[in-house]
Amino acid sequence: DGASGRVAAALRSLPEADRELLTLVGWEGLGHAELATVLGCSRNAVRVRLHRARRRFARALRRHDAPIPAAALRALEGDLT
Repeated sequence: DGASGRVAAALRSLPEADRELLTLVGWEGLGHAELATVLGCSRNAVRVRLHRARRRFARALRRHDAPIPAAALRALEGDLT
């Protein structure tokens, strides 16, 4: 597979809750308030969950040797040392 196949593999390797959250943001374009409504939690909980999901996704991208977008790199800051 090419880069897109490696990205897809990295996404598939995540827990279902992370995949749902990341796809709602990435493909559906939902913001924190909308996510909170959809997921039935507070905006603060969404912010924390999204941060953690992005970190796990960035790590999965590295494991699958996939290109890492700038937002994912920022989520990994501190893990790269």
